[in-house]
Amino acid sequence: MLASLLRRFDRSKRARSAASARSNFVFGAVFKTLVGAASFLCVGTGFAAEPQDAAQSTPPEGCVALFDGKTLDGWKGDAKFWSVANGCIVGRSTPETPVPYSEYLVWQGEPVGDFDLYVDFRVHAGNSGVEYRAWADPKRNFGLNGYQADICPGDIMGILYGEALGEIIAWRGQSARFSADGQKTIAQFGDAAEIAKSIKMNDWNTYKIEARGNRFVQYINGVKTSELVDERPNAPKAGIFGLQIHPGPPSHFEYKNIYLKKL
Repeated sequence: MLASLLRRFDRSKRARSAASARSNFVFGAVFKTLVGAASFLCVGTGFAAEPQDAAQSTPPEGCVALFDGKTLDGWKGDAKFWSVANGCIVGRSTPETPVPYSEYLVWQGEPVGDFDLYVDFRVHAGNSGVEYRAWADPKRNFGLNGYQADICPGDIMGILYGEALGEIIAWRGQSARFSADGQKTIAQFGDAAEIAKSIKMNDWNTYKIEARGNRFVQYINGVKTSELVDERPNAPKAGIFGLQIHPGPPSHFEYKNIYLKKL
């Protein structure tokens, strides 16, 4: 009888031990999974990409700076919208200070024909752009007409616009040509969505604008976004530069490292 009881006690003990082992195994597996997941998340957070400033702090070879990083000397615009802060030109409109029409911060230099222009920009909200080969519009205070390298997060970013020259001339990824009689043809050189992958829509980017005779090419971060050959008689052969502030919802954007190379 005693031997039988001892055998039953031993079997029960072994069963409890096995159950305990299974429980420990399951707990250990779950614990390791949770720890692994937590470690993965921590590593992922630790290596998250930090926003990068545009790398144009010194002028490219042969360039001169159009912005001194401290003042708006050499530029004119409505003080309600334009200021300098933290080494940047700041364009800003608010519900209390809306923009009535497309206005510009206008560079006061002499008209330029062929050139390379480099501009670092960042958009927080709204629509802006870099006007080039531009001329004053007497109907608007601080108004300009000319070609524009557009700046607006989304499909507009990188397009070539023409104020008084045809509005949207070339979408991102397009090469446009105006014949002497004003007929426009379009060729597609790239996919707009693919090109957009090289653009930080709400962070610092570098525009490069090339003007050579009647050919204009726009790049963002070294990737071509749009281009134009303009054979129309009214195509401007030289002009000034401007930074746009667009009417509509409140806007906020910054510019710095503006460098010009005359050719």
